[in-house]
Amino acid sequence: MSDTTQENDHSNNSSSTFSEDTTQISTRSHSQEINTIKIVINDDNGHNHEKSEIKPPSPSAGENVDDQTTLLPFKQLLIVFMGLSLAIFLSSLDQTIVSTALPKIASDFHALSDISWVGTAYLLTSTAFQPLYGKFSDIFGRKSSFLFAISTFVVGSVLCGASVDMPMLIVSRAIAGIGGGGIMSLVMIIISDIVPLRERGKYQGIIGGTFTISSVVGPLIGGAFTDHISWRWAFYINLPTAALTIIIIITMLHLPHVYGSLKEKIKRIDFIGTIFLVASIVIILLPLNWGGNTYSWDSPIVISLFCVGAVLVCVFIFIEFRIAIEPVIPQHLFKLRNPVLVYITSFFIGMAFYGFIYYLPLYFQAVRGYSATEAGLQLIPLVLGLVLFSTVSGFATTVTGSYRPWIIFGYGLTTVASGLLSTLNENSNRGEEIGYLLIAGAGLGCSMQTVLLAAQSSVEHKDIAVVTSLSSFFRTIGGVFGVAISGAIFNNKLSSYLIDTLPSNIPLELVKNSVEYIHTLPPDTQTSIIHAYVHALSYVFFVAIPMAGVATITSLFIKHIPLRKTLGPIIAE
Repeated sequence: MSDTTQENDHSNNSSSTFSEDTTQISTRSHSQEINTIKIVINDDNGHNHEKSEIKPPSPSAGENVDDQTTLLPFKQLLIVFMGLSLAIFLSSLDQTIVSTALPKIASDFHALSDISWVGTAYLLTSTAFQPLYGKFSDIFGRKSSFLFAISTFVVGSVLCGASVDMPMLIVSRAIAGIGGGGIMSLVMIIISDIVPLRERGKYQGIIGGTFTISSVVGPLIGGAFTDHISWRWAFYINLPTAALTIIIIITMLHLPHVYGSLKEKIKRIDFIGTIFLVASIVIILLPLNWGGNTYSWDSPIVISLFCVGAVLVCVFIFIEFRIAIEPVIPQHLFKLRNPVLVYITSFFIGMAFYGFIYYLPLYFQAVRGYSATEAGLQLIPLVLGLVLFSTVSGFATTVTGSYRPWIIFGYGLTTVASGLLSTLNENSNRGEEIGYLLIAGAGLGCSMQTVLLAAQSSVEHKDIAVVTSLSSFFRTIGGVFGVAISGAIFNNKLSSYLIDTLPSNIPLELVKNSVEYIHTLPPDTQTSIIHAYVHALSYVFFVAIPMAGVATITSLFIKHIPLRKTLGPIIAE
């Protein structure tokens, strides 16, 4: 098609007569039909001038030319945001509330040996399906994908509450995980459609605070249900919250329609890539979960699964780069500076963050002698720091438009907090514990949500959903690796220290697996065991220093891209 001819204005302050001759040219560009309008201009001197203009194409069926952004009235936006916050609270609460109920469930079903599979089933499906929701929300629409995730999560929760044996519970948790894996990503994706980049920080900060609060409240509610009502209500509690969320989203969230019939949308799915992605994640997560617990790290099954998983990842990459027409994870995102750096920092800060969440309660139970419920309450300083600074950094980003300093400062502070936490011991006072937890919370609060803005601001709007879901995915998968690495170090150090100091009449495995048992032993024996726990935990927090340190160093190379104050297309970096 010839370039558009530009015309000079031959008359000053004189009128011109326009006549139009519209011709449709049959051509293809990205499978779209392009309309060209030929405009004939007749000026006052009798000269005709022609110029061509490209008429914006109409959306063709099956093609993602849709822009799902929409500007909601402020009151409507607040209601929608409340629904999204409830969804985050629901998803995060579920993961922690169930952990408190597991011992009672194992006792009722007489299946203590299978109890670990309840958590593993949810972890496998939620992590494996998390990166898929970005692309699926492009194809089927944000609202439909979100309602599917919530509904699937609810169905799984109902089945969990109604389970009659352990196999049914494990399968039901896997179903719930399919939905739960998409909730966090889709909430962030929807926020990107209804809130301009410049305003997004404060909303994402509040979401981050909601996630953390529910993580701490979960064990308290789970313990109350298990002790006073029934462990089944740890699952049924999801129903009223989910129902309110669904009602708000259906009635208040109105996004532009995604063009194409259901058949055409299904054709766009990269089924082969999806299968290999899910399979590779599951096969890699299994040995990470089993290693050091069910099997030793050097066992044939663990090594074999890692090898098979690595091969499947290579096959998936080949499919996405060479075969897939519309890949689940577009390769061009890995050619952009900011998204790649965000993935790296999210992975490593996820390693440190999940290590804190998993092992700080153990410190308070084993070393300080608190119950599980009391240990959860001791994490309040961490929660307060995270919620406060997540909100402050979000609002500051909205006011100044600058997010990069918060990311660097937050990661750096998390690195410092890791070092401080590694010094905690049986003689540490409450002031040290509160101070160190506040610093850790502040560091995580400053960085964990603002870093997403760095990725979102550097891609075109058509890639927002995928880059958002991948950021969450890399943080989650980093957490899985972090817990596995920390667990291996902890078990190794604890075992070696106990073998050297534990009296022969005290069972080693019982000391390692029951913190309640420790505090029933004679004072001298208790002191020796508690010191062993302190010694092992110090290594866990110490190894978080390089994890957070890598995130800090990597964040220095993140490029600042101005945050737009309006919704709409975003120009890539």
